[in-house]
Amino acid sequence: MFPSYPNPQNPHLCEVFKTNEYIYGSDEYQKSIRYSSSNADYNWEYNSKISWMEKYFFPRISPKDLENKILLDLGSYTGGRITAWTKKYKLSTGLGLDTDSVFKLASEEFSNSLNVNNVYFETGVGENLPYASNSIDYVVSTDVFEHVQDLEMVLNECYRVLKDGGKLLVAFPQYLQPLEAHLGKVTNAIALHWFFSSEIITAAYNEIIEERKPNSYWYKPISYPLRSWEKLFSLNGTSIKSFKKLIKNQYWVSRNFKVQPILSDGRKSELFKFKILSRITFPLAHIPIINEFFLGRINCILTK
Repeated sequence: MFPSYPNPQNPHLCEVFKTNEYIYGSDEYQKSIRYSSSNADYNWEYNSKISWMEKYFFPRISPKDLENKILLDLGSYTGGRITAWTKKYKLSTGLGLDTDSVFKLASEEFSNSLNVNNVYFETGVGENLPYASNSIDYVVSTDVFEHVQDLEMVLNECYRVLKDGGKLLVAFPQYLQPLEAHLGKVTNAIALHWFFSSEIITAAYNEIIEERKPNSYWYKPISYPLRSWEKLFSLNGTSIKSFKKLIKNQYWVSRNFKVQPILSDGRKSELFKFKILSRITFPLAHIPIINEFFLGRINCILTK
């Protein structure tokens, strides 16, 4: 498939903050990029038709359950989601955590612009959450757990900070599903990791980036060759089987899974053709073993 060239102003790409246009841009330009990033997620989450909170976790929980509660968005990016949730679901406190200080800056600017004063942002990692034990009612994490270095440690930290009866709401693509190998910045081909080794794929990916230089370096992976915990760039290789094994060995009092087949989630799932195709993959996502290939995301609510 012909390689794609990512849009350096795509508000959903965290790499936009590494472009020369952003780094050397005026203060006004930088602020506009930060705002557009936050606002894109805010609008997505505030719209009930496409909200990931509602699509992934309702009606297993309800808006009433969230009222006057403390909720952490683990992997909050530029704060649009948690700002929307804090306002929309009348949280007592919204918390956002992500790994880059520019995300924190964008989040604070955006929440302040909407006069949402009960949301707070930190910079950190899931393996070491900067919150007191037994202090949070809900931890929500979407499309993050596939990227963490030590998933067991992250799960332990989520358990620690939750109050008794608190819930961890998590949705993320498992490694073997064909559409989420995070190679889209250089190729539209799917399921390459079904047929080629991690080493071959990452070498080819890096070669394409080098051929495009220097304008491609803003979206060049930070690790090449792969780090010890990576299966592909930034992916830890978590499967359905390995995730279920991890949570089985922990102290969660309930584990509520929802089957979400490929093509039924994500931003493209609203397209008519994907709605049709998702009906075909739905029964396949229920069959053990092959569900690793047809389940769109691991979708689970864990209760402490």
